[in-house]
Amino acid sequence: MLALKPRDFVLVGLLAALFVAARLWRLDASCLWFDEVFSVHAARHEWRALLDFVALDLIHPPLFYLLLKSWIALTGSEAVWWLRLFPVLTAAAAIIPVLLLCRELRLRRPVACQLALLLMCVNGFLIQHAREVRMYSLLFLLAASSLWLFARFSRSDTPQRRRDGLALFAVNLALVYTHYFGWLLVGHELIFLVVWERRRVKVFALMLAALVVCYSPWLLMVWQAAGGAGKGLAQNIGWAVAPRLSEILQPFLLLHEPFRFRQNTHEPPVLRVNVWLALILFVPPLVALGWRLVRPRRLLAAARKLDGETTETARDAGRFSASQNLALTFLIFFSTAPVIVAFVLASVLPHSIWGTRHLIIIAPVYLLLAATALDSLRRPFWLATTIKLLLACWLTVAAMLWLMRPGGAPPIWCAWETLARQVDHSEPSGGDEIKVYAFEDLVAYHLWYATSSIDGAQRFRIATVVNLPGLAEDKAFFLPRGFDEVAVTELGAAMREEHFWAAYRVAASGNTAAEHPVLRTLSERGYEIERRLEVTASGQKAFMISVRRRRAP
Repeated sequence: MLALKPRDFVLVGLLAALFVAARLWRLDASCLWFDEVFSVHAARHEWRALLDFVALDLIHPPLFYLLLKSWIALTGSEAVWWLRLFPVLTAAAAIIPVLLLCRELRLRRPVACQLALLLMCVNGFLIQHAREVRMYSLLFLLAASSLWLFARFSRSDTPQRRRDGLALFAVNLALVYTHYFGWLLVGHELIFLVVWERRRVKVFALMLAALVVCYSPWLLMVWQAAGGAGKGLAQNIGWAVAPRLSEILQPFLLLHEPFRFRQNTHEPPVLRVNVWLALILFVPPLVALGWRLVRPRRLLAAARKLDGETTETARDAGRFSASQNLALTFLIFFSTAPVIVAFVLASVLPHSIWGTRHLIIIAPVYLLLAATALDSLRRPFWLATTIKLLLACWLTVAAMLWLMRPGGAPPIWCAWETLARQVDHSEPSGGDEIKVYAFEDLVAYHLWYATSSIDGAQRFRIATVVNLPGLAEDKAFFLPRGFDEVAVTELGAAMREEHFWAAYRVAASGNTAAEHPVLRTLSERGYEIERRLEVTASGQKAFMISVRRRRAP
């Protein structure tokens, strides 16, 4: 059991403050992006309609959206800071089950738990997903809670184990209703019991059966929605490819990168310098810890050799060693097995399910494993000291770079709200509807959300034109199913009005002249540009152009 002193509580309090502060830093510096827009869009529905809407999406259960709807209802506000405060607080709540997991595993030194909390505080991957209006911070919280309660359930011989089992069932039910990868964690809990704690298998199997029964209404809704969902999963994840073998390390490397996180798909997931630092600083301690786990039980042997050592003391030493080994086995198993299984499934299933954000379920145990390895490395002394000093320097430099980084231009998707407001002001108030054609679902959906928050929202009519020759669309983004507020129009039936607006984007260094597919098509159809509005951000340019049919000479 951890022996905590007053200074330990003070240190945990300071780390918790750092955890929250790192996630609140520039929380509303940018607008919502595509997936966050979908979250708010879902939460705008009435309760029953929300379930139907999310079921049509196929790939996410509804709990997060229901909670987000309740959060918005507290103030009635959809301000960016208020929306993102919900995942920040959810992520901060995960500190409690992580610390309780430390206590339940009976780690020998509180410094390992404090170091794990520090690694959680500064990790850019966790910061990123705690600041997005998505379900991943909730998934992190519930995964940490499930692992803590599972460790308690699997090790407990007290009369409270029934209550522990009911608590574990409730948390696992919330877990699988948050994300389908929750089932991956629950399945591995069953495997762990089968291999290491068979006396609990029967009870857990009954809990698992009850979990399936409670989940069946949602499965039925998704099954019915999939029957009318057109392309089905092919639209949602058909664009994803099977991961390369080297990518199996990516979930672990992401959990070592301090403060920095990927802001667009053009950036590398992890900077090369951070990859090398992570390998140098964490591989030696992890290898040393693994070696200690597979060695013979030295503690028991040493206890039996001591002069005057009693048989009872020897047994106590053996039990202590076995307890520590089981705790390390727990951490290693739940850190690695879900990643390996997800990798294999992503390689053999018709559609890849690989996603590092889904594997946030391993973060609580892996960071605790890494912290335990660092704390356990004491020999050779020079190596242990060098690694810890390098880690301190790395975190300090990364924090300074993060704090000194200028705010910079907002992401390109924020441009559409700016442009929509300019269009609204340029058109006569109370005039005819404002017809806008977009040529990507990504642009159309952001435009729809942007126009929904301005005073003239009812005047805008957004349509997306499909199959425009020469224009490649990112298939990872698509309009939600069951959503008809953005019309989907074939090229042959689109852009026939006398006057309308066209919205498109290009690379900042790319082609903005008349040979661009959108401009070329408009010219061929006899239109001329009346006005051009543009915003440059994140290496791209966003355009909204007012076009009118060319007058005959």
